[in-house]
Amino acid sequence: MAFGPGEDDMPDNEAPRLDTGAALESPAPTATSEAVPATAPEGGRRRSNRPWPIIGGIAAIFLLLIGYVVGGAAAAGGEVGRADSALKTAVSHNNTMAELSGKDPFKDVNFTDVGAAKSAVAQFKQQVSAWQADVSSDRKSLVRVRADLGGSFLTLPEQSTIENRRYRVDAALSALNTAQKAFDLSRKQMAFLEPFLDSIAGFEAVAKAGQANDLNAMASQLTATAASLQKAADLAQPPAMPSEFTPTLKALQQLVKDMQALVSAAKAHDLTAVQKYSAAVQADGKALETIDQSALDKAEKALFQPLSDAYDRDMKIAAGG
Repeated sequence: MAFGPGEDDMPDNEAPRLDTGAALESPAPTATSEAVPATAPEGGRRRSNRPWPIIGGIAAIFLLLIGYVVGGAAAAGGEVGRADSALKTAVSHNNTMAELSGKDPFKDVNFTDVGAAKSAVAQFKQQVSAWQADVSSDRKSLVRVRADLGGSFLTLPEQSTIENRRYRVDAALSALNTAQKAFDLSRKQMAFLEPFLDSIAGFEAVAKAGQANDLNAMASQLTATAASLQKAADLAQPPAMPSEFTPTLKALQQLVKDMQALVSAAKAHDLTAVQKYSAAVQADGKALETIDQSALDKAEKALFQPLSDAYDRDMKIAAGG
């Protein structure tokens, strides 16, 4: 390698100079006495700077996690809060319905008093309509909050709380679906009772006309009564109306037919026919007396008790029990 001017050409007062090009091409000096001290401070500074970006990165990750937990808790808190509000409203409506539905609306009604019976039916229909409004409103609110309880990455820290509210909301929705089934059955029963009570009123009118010896009025009232019974029979469809009630309807329809035949025989002065249908009417009356009312009560209980049990069970879960 070429150095600069030769030693012979240098002035006596100038130190030897290292060619910079040669220095770049030459390996690092092997001597340690001066090389190490020259490089050690620079290396020390690089090592002292390296921890700060690492610690800063850790701090940033820590802040991110804190934000994730706090933000997730806040997001979950909003979802849980809305679910709690909807559940509270549904449970409060349930308490009202339980108080009212626990009372038999026809317990003290004498069905031979058609006016009182119709009044009881009208009042019960109003109660069912009010309950229906609550159930529809509660279902709408619960379906809306249920969609918010699906969970997300942000709400993972509160997932157990969200799952609890989702479980309770699902139970409340199940209870409301059960209540809806009971309402539908009750409406159909009320629809049946209206013409059925009309037929009872018709029998009373026929009796009054008979007491007045008004055969034409009796015939007219029997026609109206037959129509009411037919309408009631058309509405008496299972499961709303238990099949145990069918024999009663058929017996009443048979009674009307025999009474119509008896009136026609009386109007025609047909003594033989009068005796025949008089005996038939008596037999119809005895047949009605043999109908087992307890079987009707059991059938009614079998229809509604499972719904009541399911509703109570789900509402207990919805209430947090």
